[in-house]
Amino acid sequence: MPDRVDLHIHTNHSDGRQSPRDVVDRACQLGLKAIAITDHDSVSGYTEAARYARGKDIEVIPGIELSSALADDDIHILGYLIRPDNKRLAETVKRFRRIRSERGKKMVKRLARLGIEIDYEEVLAAADGAPLGRPHVAEVLAAHGVVDSYNQAFEKYLALNGPVYIAKAKLSPAEAIDLIHHANGVAVMAHPKLTDRDEVIPELVAAGLDGLEIYHPSHTRAARKRYRQMAQRYNLICTGGSDSHNRSGRYGEIGEEQVPYKYLEQLKARWARNEQTSI
Repeated sequence: MPDRVDLHIHTNHSDGRQSPRDVVDRACQLGLKAIAITDHDSVSGYTEAARYARGKDIEVIPGIELSSALADDDIHILGYLIRPDNKRLAETVKRFRRIRSERGKKMVKRLARLGIEIDYEEVLAAADGAPLGRPHVAEVLAAHGVVDSYNQAFEKYLALNGPVYIAKAKLSPAEAIDLIHHANGVAVMAHPKLTDRDEVIPELVAAGLDGLEIYHPSHTRAARKRYRQMAQRYNLICTGGSDSHNRSGRYGEIGEEQVPYKYLEQLKARWARNEQTSI
């Protein structure tokens, strides 16, 4: 079996359900050569996973998935090989955490206006120290029987344009790319087919985008081919991963996307090129 990697994994340091240790153990069981922890607006999951992986036969790549948007459309930007202790990155993550907390309080108040009483402290407990997000509100709604499932909580209340939806703090894609580069990282557009804004890719390239995520559970074979061709056209690298959250019905599970190790090699080569041009 050729060496494989998974470069898009979430832990319970954002909206995933698996601990960084569980992620490392599962990746080792599957024989993956490398993984990237790409929590939403957080790097602490990577730090824990990298520490736990010392001495194991697996490489853990530092990563993050930054929230960005154009108008009302989310365009997530993955940052790889970043310096997790970069001051500007740390300040942005801290600010996002504070805003997410206030957003959570507002969602609880909106639910109360609909006659649904849940305790904000219980939502905080569901987050368990991670940056608070809609998944944690969904977990509490499901636990109280307000909805039949986590997915139904999104369908009825939390999805875009739902009665409880509140937009989270976001950078522009250009700001996200610049922040990743400032942290000495490589910037990749996450799941472009899911985002469905191909027309903005040239604009992102002009802003310094380094790559496109080709392998993703939402991408058909035709989509992979399309984005691989676009990557070649704009001199972008290709990456991929499961986007695992360990939640039923939400993307894939660790290792499900058959991502060859060569994509990590290309990622590292792009990082080295960026480092040379920034000197």
